[in-house]
Amino acid sequence: MSYQDNDRDHAEPPRWRQSNSSRYQPVPDGEASPSTRQKRQSGRSKRASSKSRRSNRRSNPQINDASDDVEVAPLRIIKSRSSELHKSDSSYAKPPAQPAGYYALEPEEDPIVRFDEAQLAMFAADNASRMPNIKDELALAAGKVTPGIDDTPYIQYALQALVGGQSISIPSHLVSSSSDGYSERYEPLRGFDESAAYKSPIHQDRLARDNIDLRPEPLPQKGPPTPGQLPRRSTASFDPTGASTSRWIPVSKNMQKDLDPHGRTLQSLNFKPRILRAFSMAILAILILLMMAALIFSARYSYAHSGLTPYPGSIYSGQYFLFRILPQLLGAVIFIYAQNVVIASLRILPFTAMASENPRIRCMAQFQRLYPATFLLPQFIGPWQFKIFDVATWLAIFTIPLESAAFTCVLVHEKWIWAPVQPVVWALVGLYGVLLLATVNLMVYWLVQWTGLSWDIRSIGDLLPLLNRSNIMSSYRRDDLAEDTKVFKGQLRERWFDRLGYWKAEDATTGGIWYTIGASPVQDLGISPGAMGKKASNDAPIDLKGATPHLLIDNTFGRYLPLYLRDGPLIFSVAVTFVLLVALVVVSFLPQTRLESGFLPMLSARPDHNAFSPADFVFSFVPALAGMILFLQFQIVDQSLRILQPWADLHDVDGSPAQRSLLADYAACLPLQATWRALVNGHWRVAGVSLLATLFIFIPILGGGLLMALTAPDRTVRMYPSMPVFGVLLAFLFLYVGGYALMVPHRRQFLLPRPVTSIAGIISLCSEEELTQDAAFRSVRGRSDLENRLGVGRDDSRDESSWFFGPVLGKDANRASIRRMVDFSEKMPRSSRSMV
Repeated sequence: MSYQDNDRDHAEPPRWRQSNSSRYQPVPDGEASPSTRQKRQSGRSKRASSKSRRSNRRSNPQINDASDDVEVAPLRIIKSRSSELHKSDSSYAKPPAQPAGYYALEPEEDPIVRFDEAQLAMFAADNASRMPNIKDELALAAGKVTPGIDDTPYIQYALQALVGGQSISIPSHLVSSSSDGYSERYEPLRGFDESAAYKSPIHQDRLARDNIDLRPEPLPQKGPPTPGQLPRRSTASFDPTGASTSRWIPVSKNMQKDLDPHGRTLQSLNFKPRILRAFSMAILAILILLMMAALIFSARYSYAHSGLTPYPGSIYSGQYFLFRILPQLLGAVIFIYAQNVVIASLRILPFTAMASENPRIRCMAQFQRLYPATFLLPQFIGPWQFKIFDVATWLAIFTIPLESAAFTCVLVHEKWIWAPVQPVVWALVGLYGVLLLATVNLMVYWLVQWTGLSWDIRSIGDLLPLLNRSNIMSSYRRDDLAEDTKVFKGQLRERWFDRLGYWKAEDATTGGIWYTIGASPVQDLGISPGAMGKKASNDAPIDLKGATPHLLIDNTFGRYLPLYLRDGPLIFSVAVTFVLLVALVVVSFLPQTRLESGFLPMLSARPDHNAFSPADFVFSFVPALAGMILFLQFQIVDQSLRILQPWADLHDVDGSPAQRSLLADYAACLPLQATWRALVNGHWRVAGVSLLATLFIFIPILGGGLLMALTAPDRTVRMYPSMPVFGVLLAFLFLYVGGYALMVPHRRQFLLPRPVTSIAGIISLCSEEELTQDAAFRSVRGRSDLENRLGVGRDDSRDESSWFFGPVLGKDANRASIRRMVDFSEKMPRSSRSMV
């Protein structure tokens, strides 16, 4: 830096060194190093020559003016007080008077000021002693070193920024990932803004204030910039290892043990949901064992003692509940438990496959379903251990109808006695034995299986941190991704072998291990990315030229709905269930067909020596099986609603808070857990439907225990109902029709471009760079850390970040994605009417 003044004698402000009476003392020529003495002598000679030239210029004013343009050697300021940094340029108009005890140092020709080791030691001691007296917080923070943290990456980043002469984004690994440290620097902003995800308002104001005098000068450009060279704020993370441009190498389990043998630095990638852990699976196995033991005991005891207990003569006693309601009630607990194990396993298996080192196991794992397609049929996906358990759980559907017919009354010595039906009981023992073996097998599988997960991926927000440093996102930033699942897989052939886990750069010498979904430039199995990236010939191109503007805008939000939420199936289900319910009510209460009076079974009701009665079995098993079909059918509707409700909230024109959208995990919740969380978030339809979906298990329970063969006063055998059971069952059937009717209105908010039942489907709707590179999803260490970053649970609800789903005007009008809400005017209008 050079300073000029009208007086040539003051062309540069001198630098002062404190006298002997102060802290700094001049170094005599005898004690200085040879290089310092040589520079002092050269400086004195130059100073003498400059004085002679000035005297000649005064004596001869006709000297060429070119000599006036001689530049003074600039000085590099090593450290100064904070008050000196903010002085205006006018403070340097006149040099300060020389204080007592100071002498001027000569300017050197070399712009870099060099000191010997003694001088550096004295400067360091002086800076340390002056730190407590500095009042400026910025200067105080700049002089302190955080204990226990290596400053080398910060210094390298600063040097690269100074040498490169261009703006570089803040390194992602320099940002604290702890929830406590993050909350002080990161304040969520409402809305979509590229800069909002990186700087808090306080930080932005401070930078704006500092940039008044410290703004770097722009580099000269050669020629006019092309549209691709326009200035744009980079949202990519700073990568000192060069991993973004080098080949990625996956860190295997053995490499992770070598890099972090004690597990103190890298998080373990073996997270499992609680229901899949050994303790939970052991509880399920114990419940199955207890049920098997109870069935075997009743069968053997009844065989030895000709029955269990005398029949009291009425179906309105406690024994009726004990033998005709309680068995299937206990069986329902086991069935729902096993069913939730299947749901949790399906949700984790795609991530487990993506974490495998075998590319054949990883093949198309991103497109595997995260949720069951239907509960009426087994899934037949995943490893063989899960397939066996899935089939065993599907067979458990028949346990509740069989338990409804497991006990009946037999005539022994002219007395009616409760007795188990031997064929039915041993069939139940066989079904539960298969389920027990499948449970133990699956428990061992999850006990030793590497899942590749650092935390539970339960919601949209849990998946986004895996995309922050990913190198696969460019494949999803397309406007022509299809709705059809098969075409969608073909369009993303280069994503068939993506891997989940820790990665590092091949040519990185320091740092550089990160957790993400990624792929090496050369895919496994020898498949080149260029060949995989070509568009399939059978993929029909999407023609947007002929589309009208309002259709184009509407199509960006999608037209996909799950099958059971579409108009035809949903209205048909409501109509059929309503008609059947009305018919049941009419038949049950007409005087000619009054149900309370009983009806002829049209089958033999006499029990045989194994206590098997055809009439009792049919009128217990069939109603219970019909009730199971109703229960499983409504579960599909409930699951579809729980999956789509977070996306529906994101369609709100005012945006949706993170807790109601990104962090809503209804699809991964247990039955009653989903109801509670929906109530907390204000999603009343989800809360009501999920509660009904759980309570409807009583339809097969009560349906199987409704009728029983009894002898009428006229000595004829009739099927008589338990009227209290019939009343409760009728109430549940009315609720069933109401639950379906509750799904009919306001379904347009569930429209999406494609299904979100797979990892790839969710990523395709979260593909925008400003979302994946948002600082809130950088280096996340768990669910609680993510909630803190998104502002969930704070005293002021306005601190919680807000998000929306859709395109943005002027950015990508043909591609919808989740975005941060900042300015409501940036959202794309829903249709041509909203544009008027």
